[in-house]
Amino acid sequence: MQLIIDRKIFDEYHDLKIGAIIIRGFNNSKRSSAIESLLRGVCAQRRREFQDKDIHENPMIKVWDQTYGRFGVNPKKFPPSISALLKRIRTGKYLSHINPLVDLYNYFSLKYLLPIGGEDIDWLCGDLRLAFTKGGEAFRPIGSIEVETAKEGEIAYMDKGGITSQYWNYHECERTKFTERTTNAVILIEDLSKMHMDEFGRILDDLQNNILKYIGGQIESYLLNEENPAIELGAQGRTHADDAKIPQQERAHFLEQELRAERAVSPASASSNSKKKPWNSSGSSKQLIVEDKTSIRSKIGSLFVKALGQIAPGLKPEIRLENPASVEHGDYSSNIAMQIAKFLKKSPRDIAQEIIRNITKNTLIEKVTVEGPGFINIFISEKILNKEINSIIKKDGSYGSSKIGHDKTVIIEYSQPNIAKPLGVHHLLSTIIGQSIYNLLKLLGFKAVSINHIGDWGTQFGKLIHAYKQWGDKKTVEKNPISELLKLYVRFHNEAEKDQSLEDKGREEFKKFEEGDSGSRKLWQWFVDESMKEVEKTYGMLGGIHFDYVQGESFYEDKMGAIFEEGKKRGIFVKGEEGAYVSVFDDPDIPTVPVRKKDGATLYITRDFAALKYRIDTWHPEKILYVVDVAQILHFKQIFATARKFPWYGGEGEHVVFGRMQFKDGKMSTRKGNIIALDEVLSEAINRALKIVWGKNPDLKNKDEIARLIGIGAVKYNILSQNRISDITFDWDKMLSLEGNSAPYLQYTYARARSILRKSEEKNLRESVADDDSAQGFPQTKIRNLTVHLSKFSEYIVLAASEYKPNIIANYLYDLAQKFNSFYNSVPVLRAASAADRKQRLKIVKASSIVMKNGLGLLGIETVEEM
Repeated sequence: MQLIIDRKIFDEYHDLKIGAIIIRGFNNSKRSSAIESLLRGVCAQRRREFQDKDIHENPMIKVWDQTYGRFGVNPKKFPPSISALLKRIRTGKYLSHINPLVDLYNYFSLKYLLPIGGEDIDWLCGDLRLAFTKGGEAFRPIGSIEVETAKEGEIAYMDKGGITSQYWNYHECERTKFTERTTNAVILIEDLSKMHMDEFGRILDDLQNNILKYIGGQIESYLLNEENPAIELGAQGRTHADDAKIPQQERAHFLEQELRAERAVSPASASSNSKKKPWNSSGSSKQLIVEDKTSIRSKIGSLFVKALGQIAPGLKPEIRLENPASVEHGDYSSNIAMQIAKFLKKSPRDIAQEIIRNITKNTLIEKVTVEGPGFINIFISEKILNKEINSIIKKDGSYGSSKIGHDKTVIIEYSQPNIAKPLGVHHLLSTIIGQSIYNLLKLLGFKAVSINHIGDWGTQFGKLIHAYKQWGDKKTVEKNPISELLKLYVRFHNEAEKDQSLEDKGREEFKKFEEGDSGSRKLWQWFVDESMKEVEKTYGMLGGIHFDYVQGESFYEDKMGAIFEEGKKRGIFVKGEEGAYVSVFDDPDIPTVPVRKKDGATLYITRDFAALKYRIDTWHPEKILYVVDVAQILHFKQIFATARKFPWYGGEGEHVVFGRMQFKDGKMSTRKGNIIALDEVLSEAINRALKIVWGKNPDLKNKDEIARLIGIGAVKYNILSQNRISDITFDWDKMLSLEGNSAPYLQYTYARARSILRKSEEKNLRESVADDDSAQGFPQTKIRNLTVHLSKFSEYIVLAASEYKPNIIANYLYDLAQKFNSFYNSVPVLRAASAADRKQRLKIVKASSIVMKNGLGLLGIETVEEM
């Protein structure tokens, strides 16, 4: 499926440039306070700029006005998308939240004054073309069930189903709009000015980097012009679509969705009959993480609920408290007044003022203000902040823990190395992401069970056994088992490319092995033992890796027969072609999958079914998390869709997806031997860190140990600080950089804090840790910024755990380091004006060091006392 600009468009518009950013595998369902803050800020900026100006005189706008006029459209009646945005905000209106991707591209549209739109590529039908309409093409506007038809000569994006965006990207259609369920998309940035190509490319880079930062996914960007009018979208889309014909059931569904949207903030009595949540094909729909009722955020939220009950007793909307980007907008903010304004038929500002008047007197809040059309800004009291600092010091290493997960069991499967192959750098993602998720859940009180599911079964062992018998030498293998076994495996595939009969011989060897041949089993066990010794060494080098259970696929050998027979008896596994058994799905997007070969040999998925049932029977977990890369999405859809047909499965399984590790020139593979061993990467990181330590502080003691902590930490943080859904390219310089947003920067910040505390002890100025909840006062903004951020640590832990995203903790820690260093550089601690100030500031330093150490510990990164 392609995106194509018709050549006739360039005949009329020679300067046309379109940037296309393709995003795959992202999550558009989670609101982002950071994106919404960016959008509010640019709205305020452009409102001030165009308050007394004619927007149509701006050259970026004028070129689009002229363009619309050329094909007979009045730009004042049907304004280009950027004009429509500017007109809206100039009247004093803010752009309301739609979903993260739309909010972000609206921000960039206003930032650069360029029309930006896009399409959900999973809903496209055939090629997407930008072309002149012939007249009569169907167009169903966004938010409508009515169908319009195009006039001849309009410019529109079209596919086989109809017009997806009318008048360039001004008017989008209902079918391909971005929603919270969108996971694959193309963003389209249009330019008709004479902007230099380099400048336009920088805008594309800026948007791409921010999509990665705030939303994630796998991203490709392209620039289309007269020389390059088409690109491949890399998706199949829909096989059929016709916007001219809207089925009756879709009309009913559309109207029902509108009704549900209204009920979201309507009186509770209107939605007393709840329905079961639809099944999510990625796994479980069970809610694992509940709100921590002891947090400051939760307590403030409760005050808002009570206040709202006073002014609108029957109204029960969801109250969201966001973290403002700027301290001027408070420590928390809420747009609840704007959400409920149309139901109360009052001004949002008036509602906001009413809410504030009805907030009961409390010690939590210092003040509450109203900004703009009705944003409510909340400032935490200094007394509460001081109390939280004391709590951090008192709890020390346990600070951030809670009992949210009490009596709940969660299984986390991660790492999953393969026997007879070295632990490669591509295993790093599953291992450290999974370990970090395990650490987060343990801290929240869950009974977390970590399992390393070893790849010690399958046809590859038939290949390896055959290769060893043909070309192996026992003494050679004993000297360097993993390396030599890998060479044999690679040789088998090289030879098989020339002699296809080898594949059959490999299958025959595996069949013998699976039937219990003693010679094959003995050889296989040797492969397993030698491989695990090497793998454990690498885990030890990586540090902080823990598994409660190491269970290979072979563990389920005696359990596969029972699950297969049950599936066959229930009609879940049915006979397919040539005697093989398969699982068939009603969903046309999930292809039939074999579960047993025609010769009776089991498959990887058969062993996964056996493992799933065993885990449910043994631990009765709330969830079973599989930390596995994006390439296995279909595999897990097939597992969970099949499992739902068994009575013992209740939706416990969930696939925690992460992007793939790649070379700069392609994917990693062990078949051809082009694998980077993880222990080599870690050794290189330590060596590079050691050179830096020698260069920065040659007199430092324990340089080797400190270099190890810095190097290993840098590798871990490079992965964990990024959204797990995004692809990660293996790049020595980037991966091992010890500057910027990196583990060494955070470790240095911790060491700096510890140094201050050691100096205070030398001067007999060690802070008291006695409870003292009286407010000491935080006159400096830098101090308040830091203490407020420290007070939110536990909230970020809950958020990171609920989304299975360690990068949320990494980002929190980076912000903490920046705030602490700003505090350090501008606020005297040991030389404070008074003993009381010195005491309080030392408490803040100690609290910062505790939170930094605890946060890094969640990421599996060790701290250093001195650098």
